[in-house]
Amino acid sequence: MIRALCLVLGLSAVLLLAGAGPAAAHNVVVGADLRIAQTIAGAELTLVIKGTEQVPGPLRIGVETYQAAGELPIALELRSVADGRTVTGRLTAGPGDRYTRLRLETTGPHELTLRAGGEVAVVPFRVLVDRGSMWELLIYGGLFAAGVVLVGGLLTGALSRPGRAALLVAGAAAGVTVAAMMVILEPQLPTGPPDGAAPTATDQQQAGRPYVQGRVTTLPERPAAGEEFTLRIDLLDGSTGSPVDDLTVHHEALAHVVVTSEDGRYFRHVHSLRTAPGRLEIRLRADRAGRYRTYTEFEREDSGGQLISAGFTVGGEAASPETAEVRSGAAVTRPAVPVAGRAATIEVRPTGAVRPWLGMAGHLIVRSADGEFFGHVHEMSPAGQVSAQGLRFTYAFPTAGRYLAWAQYATSGGIVTVPFTVEVTGESAR
Repeated sequence: MIRALCLVLGLSAVLLLAGAGPAAAHNVVVGADLRIAQTIAGAELTLVIKGTEQVPGPLRIGVETYQAAGELPIALELRSVADGRTVTGRLTAGPGDRYTRLRLETTGPHELTLRAGGEVAVVPFRVLVDRGSMWELLIYGGLFAAGVVLVGGLLTGALSRPGRAALLVAGAAAGVTVAAMMVILEPQLPTGPPDGAAPTATDQQQAGRPYVQGRVTTLPERPAAGEEFTLRIDLLDGSTGSPVDDLTVHHEALAHVVVTSEDGRYFRHVHSLRTAPGRLEIRLRADRAGRYRTYTEFEREDSGGQLISAGFTVGGEAASPETAEVRSGAAVTRPAVPVAGRAATIEVRPTGAVRPWLGMAGHLIVRSADGEFFGHVHEMSPAGQVSAQGLRFTYAFPTAGRYLAWAQYATSGGIVTVPFTVEVTGESAR
């Protein structure tokens, strides 16, 4: 009898071990790193907020530098939105990845303020910690009870009381079996939200939030060529007119901002700073007078991606012309003259080892000559693995005409931009 029950106990333990694999990846969001690109004090950085498993405890915060001149001191301030407690620290951005630690006291919504070169960015984020589920309590409770009962059964058997020993061993087998079944079923069972999670969305939010209305201005109102100015983007809810402060990280940034002159000789792909609820800002310097175009890409929670375009004018006399530099291995389009509406392949030979930037190996930004159309796609290699041909992009130009394009990728030396033009025909060659 005891041998049979021990066999059941052994089979249950095997079942427990066999089912333990899938449960390890049950909660993949809690503890994940948050990466947000920031263009601050003339440097292109990616802010990294490491996932944490224990609160109170240390929170690792770092920056990865993609484009900068020398060392950049950054002052940090971490504030809990719930209770207002703050803690400060410092970090210096430079070659390589730099990290520091700040003391974390609570879960839930926080704001991390960065100050560098006279600029300020306020990054909102949530601290999430897995609280465990009732099913885990049942698993560990069953294992604990099985262990206690099994020891009791062995002691009872040693005292020559086989009947009671059999019952105790049976109880241990039952405890392990329950635990094993919970391990197998846990991925399909409902779990509660982690500590610090946002409140459950309302029915209106689940149906999707309204699109955003954008207002783009410059400070000063009419910048002068060669002088620094601030590009400001105010985001307002299309239904209420209230500031929109629920942007979600999209390709490692709250917003991607592209600024070009109408002739395409000036080009910047930057990542604006959140300076207040619903307000994004970026400092720029235009090298020539004339008309400029801005394109801002972002995603709102419980909504889709959105593009806001606008224009502004730069006055004064232009500085010395900046020749668009085409790096070695300029873009090659296949076919040489793409057909509107049909996929074309664009290949760019990198000048060095490619370093993933914004989660991708490369970026292709396309603008029609008149500025009315804008497109942004990514390198097509799986997992950012650059092929032998170099960076490869696939894109279908919507209409015939002339397009301005910029391929971008990052190396250890910085961000490389390859400008080129594409003439698109409306008919296929016969």
